Amino acid sequence: MTMWVVVVFAVAMLGRSSVRASDSSAGATHPHILYIVADDHGFHDCSFTGSDVNTPTIDRLRSQGIALEQHYVQKVCSPTRTAIMTGRYPHRNGMQTPFCGGAPEGLNLNETMMPEHMNNAGYISHIVGKWHLGFTSWAHTPTFRGFSSFYGFYGCAQDYFWHGTKGSLDFHFDKEPQCGENCSVPQHAAVFDCSADSHNFCAGHTDPRNSQCEACDDWEHYSTILFGVHARQVIAAHPASTPLFLYLPSQDTHGPSDVPSSYVVLYMETIADPVRRQLAAKLSVLDELIYNVTEALEAKGMLNDTLIIYTADNGGPILQSIEGNTDSIGASNWPLRGGKHNPYEGGVRSTAWISGGPLDAAVVAAGRVAPSASPAQDVYWGLMHAVDWLPTLGVIAGYTPHPRVKGIILDGVSHWSSIVSNSTSPRTSVILDIEKPGVVARWGDVGSGVVRKGNYKLMIGDVGQLERPGDWSPPHGYLNVTATEPTTACTKDNIKTSKNCAPYQLYEVLADPSERNDLFGQPQYASIVDELKLLYAAERAVAVYPCTRGKSGQARNGVLEPWMPSNDKCEDGTGGLYPPTPL
Repeated sequence: MTMWVVVVFAVAMLGRSSVRASDSSAGATHPHILYIVADDHGFHDCSFTGSDVNTPTIDRLRSQGIALEQHYVQKVCSPTRTAIMTGRYPHRNGMQTPFCGGAPEGLNLNETMMPEHMNNAGYISHIVGKWHLGFTSWAHTPTFRGFSSFYGFYGCAQDYFWHGTKGSLDFHFDKEPQCGENCSVPQHAAVFDCSADSHNFCAGHTDPRNSQCEACDDWEHYSTILFGVHARQVIAAHPASTPLFLYLPSQDTHGPSDVPSSYVVLYMETIADPVRRQLAAKLSVLDELIYNVTEALEAKGMLNDTLIIYTADNGGPILQSIEGNTDSIGASNWPLRGGKHNPYEGGVRSTAWISGGPLDAAVVAAGRVAPSASPAQDVYWGLMHAVDWLPTLGVIAGYTPHPRVKGIILDGVSHWSSIVSNSTSPRTSVILDIEKPGVVARWGDVGSGVVRKGNYKLMIGDVGQLERPGDWSPPHGYLNVTATEPTTACTKDNIKTSKNCAPYQLYEVLADPSERNDLFGQPQYASIVDELKLLYAAERAVAVYPCTRGKSGQARNGVLEPWMPSNDKCEDGTGGLYPPTPL
């Protein structure tokens, strides 16, 4: 832990100085790639937005790169990770909804994942952080899916100090390719030990194994800091002449609101609300993680040849509690409507940017000023979705993203030339949700989905808004509902009686990014609605919905790990997540 103490001290003393260019390593045609996914990061929760959160590293790297202002993800975590890793919409493979603990679900083994493509192009791929694509069998875990090592947790969420749920450990080091049983090492040493570290007790967090043991000061065992230490070790051990793909899906800022109190005190005088203050502290830890990882790349002579991608997996959760769901952590998506769990812009339009020396070189080659030298923030306004990263990175990494299973098609398209030349997006539409609908009798069989084409977005049926109506975040603080009520005031409580409960909502999201003006029902937009309905109907016709593969898994010897043989058979015996002709 001494290394991390020195780095944190250096950050404090140097004021997080700008990262310097370093000697060439892997080269411009196969650059190193650092792909960062921030969990539940609110659209307004960076200092460059004018918020009360301090994120100097994120701000600096974004200012030196290109901001992606129309970048879409899914409304929750597993679906977005599926889109990133496969280049395919989650309704192609039954990954529309998240799953937690020992749920018998996961991404089908027939899918070809990003690290497999990277490896084919000569990369070595590592993952540090959150997996959340299933671990029913060892074959579903990261090192069987293209990664050379994995350090982190398999599931959807965990305690940041005890690294598990309900007393079961979910923190693993899978140290080599195809590292399964008798190779994977549970990280017991990462767990805070009450008996050994009683000096670190403080109010604010309780060990589920001992109600008297609290650990929120214990930064050495905090997940994000442990991930940073390990990522630096991966970089230090990596041969600089070989291209590195480092996938860094952070646990922060996902709930619970655990964070070392030494970061909370940084906001005691600037943020009055204690929930918002915890969130700001978590973002400071995340920002520091990114600083330390980029410093490790610089120390190894790799930074100048590293392409850095940053995205949230979904918007910040803004509702404090819905039927016992308490994943709100003080996030703000202002000025966008809604947040995690529903597909208003605040749930699916993410903070995203791309930065680094390879981007500078490509932009200059296109006859433009390098983003790092531009006096103003470079912005790409092209319509983009998480599925597009697989083919986009293929252009610069040197792979052709053909799925290895015949008949499976990609949804993603490459934006590389459009980004570097600041030209029109190759994409004209995105599919933001296709789900198995709940029963809403008065709506009939409309289904459940969200599509955008051009500037217009159509929401069909219940896509989360009945449980989470889509309030607007205020610009500051953590209160969830402003004085202005949603235009479409349709919730589970009034759906049977409200006259304003149509099964469709239409928004012109470029002109109305806050989605305050529902255009559905106005005659002049009827043809647009019809066009979007056709797009939705075509996707709904081929959608595949989630299935379970058997019994839920239970911890063994206190550790959550795979519990089933390798298979993708659905519980009803239908034979997997794919329709007869894979799409």
